[in-house]
Amino acid sequence: MQKPLLLFISILLHLFLKAQYFTVSGIVTNSKLEPLGLANVVVKNGIEGSLTKEDGTYQLLLEEGKYELLFSMVGHKPQTISLVVKANYRQNVILETTDENNMEEVVVKSRLRDRSEELIRNVIKHKEQWQKMAGAYSCQVYIKASQYDSTVRKNKKWKTSPTENMLQNFAGMSMAEVYLNFDKEVNGQTKEERTGISKRGNPEGLFYLSLTDGDFNLYNNLLKAPSLSSVPFLSPISYAGLAAYKYKMLHIKKVGEYKEFTIRIQPKDLSNVTVEGELTISDSNWTILNSRLILPGYHIPAYDYFEIKQEYNYVNGITSSIVKQQFIYFTKKGKAAKLSGETTVHYNHFSFHKTFPKKHFGIEISAATKEAYERDSNFWSTIRTEPLTPKEIRFIQYKDSILRITTSKVYLDSIDKLTNKFTWKKLLFTGLTYYNRTKRKTIQTNSLMDMYQPIQFGGARLYAGVTYHKIFNSEKSLFVATRLSYGLLNKDFNGYINARYLYHPFKRSYWTFNFSKDFQLIFQNDAWINQIKRSNLFLNKNIGVGHETEILNGLRVTTNLDIGFRSALNHFKTSRKLDRLLDGLYDYSQNTQPPYFEPYKALYSFVGVDYTPKQKYIREPRQKVILGSTWPTFFIGWKKGIKGILNSKIDFDYLEFGIRQQLKLGVTGVSNYKIVSGSFINNKKIELIDYKFMRRGDPLLFMNPNETFQSLDSTFPVFNRFYEAHWVHEFNGAILNKIPFLKKLKLREVAGGGMLFAKERNLRYAELFTGIERSFKWPFNPLVRFKLGVYVVGSAANQFKNPVQFKIGITSWDRSRNRWF
Repeated sequence: MQKPLLLFISILLHLFLKAQYFTVSGIVTNSKLEPLGLANVVVKNGIEGSLTKEDGTYQLLLEEGKYELLFSMVGHKPQTISLVVKANYRQNVILETTDENNMEEVVVKSRLRDRSEELIRNVIKHKEQWQKMAGAYSCQVYIKASQYDSTVRKNKKWKTSPTENMLQNFAGMSMAEVYLNFDKEVNGQTKEERTGISKRGNPEGLFYLSLTDGDFNLYNNLLKAPSLSSVPFLSPISYAGLAAYKYKMLHIKKVGEYKEFTIRIQPKDLSNVTVEGELTISDSNWTILNSRLILPGYHIPAYDYFEIKQEYNYVNGITSSIVKQQFIYFTKKGKAAKLSGETTVHYNHFSFHKTFPKKHFGIEISAATKEAYERDSNFWSTIRTEPLTPKEIRFIQYKDSILRITTSKVYLDSIDKLTNKFTWKKLLFTGLTYYNRTKRKTIQTNSLMDMYQPIQFGGARLYAGVTYHKIFNSEKSLFVATRLSYGLLNKDFNGYINARYLYHPFKRSYWTFNFSKDFQLIFQNDAWINQIKRSNLFLNKNIGVGHETEILNGLRVTTNLDIGFRSALNHFKTSRKLDRLLDGLYDYSQNTQPPYFEPYKALYSFVGVDYTPKQKYIREPRQKVILGSTWPTFFIGWKKGIKGILNSKIDFDYLEFGIRQQLKLGVTGVSNYKIVSGSFINNKKIELIDYKFMRRGDPLLFMNPNETFQSLDSTFPVFNRFYEAHWVHEFNGAILNKIPFLKKLKLREVAGGGMLFAKERNLRYAELFTGIERSFKWPFNPLVRFKLGVYVVGSAANQFKNPVQFKIGITSWDRSRNRWF
């Protein structure tokens, strides 16, 4: 039996060596360079073929030779390209839209029973015409947003007087009005100027107070909502949408000589970033009249339900455009209660075919004028295009009357008196507070519960702390925190004083100062299994000063100067209870004893530069909101040990540089990568505490893949140049949602990897991981979301062997920045 087997293997090897295969790949786009998903790519007179992915990319595996590739898609002119394949080849293709006659031929071949898809095709055929007719344009926008939190507890002691009933009705309500001018260029660049802003209650959770929160125009191929979802949604009015949606006629209405068709939109089973709902179109000019869309909760972690209602109109006899939008959303908080909101947006006073100055559009895409927050009721009654509801009118009257009362000196003094009042509850649990409203300063002490901590290195310790916060009229601020501790076993004092002075609120420029004496970790970012080792501790007395500022938009510079007085902890008595616990985890003699070294002084400086080109932002009167950039962030850091000055014993120079970026790849998900290289260009005198360490992987736990390796066998120092890379891609259901059964489980897939080349161990290390994640509500607070993941990690290295590992990870949702921590 061995001879036939060897013969079979030799034949396979012969065929494999004889046939050389190469990859032909690229991206298919329309004339506006928008990706075309599900386009046909076939080899003429051959059996090879493929469909483009949702991002327009394709890939074919072909033998060496000459081929003719045919690219085609409904609504576009087919294109044939001849090429000779001798190596891996990239061929991008732009397909032009067909003319009206060709499009009608396609329509004849569509469904006979239900004309919905045929009608949608007609709208798609005309939408580019409406977009071109508008050209560059401006409009004015009025936004009214309100929100109600039904979980705000009502005081049972309240009686039933009209005033107290009003307090109960408005306890969980918030509201905002915004008026702005909006400009849009033909190439898609936008700019808005908010000239009126009014906020009442707690408006932080309100959605869509700026047009930068999302563009839901159905005439676009993708509906982008960066403040809601990390991925865009596929418009049902697009050629790619024809393959992703099912259309069904609901009813037809005769209006004069024309008809209005209401069509239901449903995602197909093999879809991911799709919406559902219905829209109405007219055959008079093949435009959208209105729509109602429901976004999938799978892709919007902040809400349980999100609905969009839109009205379109033929504006100024020129083009079809959105004239009104409504956003209706809620988050459940228990069985009956929920946090619900509604935002209405009106677009009016359109001006088409505008010519803007050359530098009109740039990196500042939104700004609020100085007068925006000072508008009175006369202004709002003049520009308001959406009438207030009776409840909103009462709410504004209530808030304005409350504002007059709460800004009076008598009321403020009474509030301050209550805040500053001494109670045993404050002393025991929350700490005491003193607030001076006139001087805008706050002083707070820690509670008695926080004063005693039994499990610490060197035994139990007593703590006492005070914080001071001062805000100046210019919105500059000063924050000082002090904390003192006393060790009962060793009778020693530790503590710190940290100060931070914000001197430029818009640029977030500040000075810092610190003085401390405390136990510190030799490698603070080590794996958790090493963090609890005594061998990772030393005593540090430190004095430092730092500064950080933004020199130009996207260019931040950080500088620090510190002097440390470092000494070993081998002479300290330790807690017996903690010793027993650590003895069960480690070899006591090897791992639970602090390292010994002669005391020494260390003076070192640090200079760091981060630069993100073309970083876009929103300007508030004293605040800058960063929106990101399509460019990566370049960074470099130089840490220098300075010998001689103040008897410093260290002498080294460590230089590290790299690049990091988040890539939003449309419907296929989001990628993050980071590449770093560093080395000691001078290490004449360097101590253990200043080593550069490579962090080992955590047992069982899956850590941040952008910063750490999951399967590195041990923590070790590096002195020569190393190269480190991390990559992680969140598919956001792009794969699992194509499987109907798994789609119901609301799972997310993630994959990534990392590489490390380190000269010290002659180490060449690489890892790959993949996992599935699912988000959940926190049982104790339904507004808090967390994501639980299970991952499998495989790695390869030339110095050690790692088995395949399974790990778990957990992270929470950051509502303020709309992303996972």
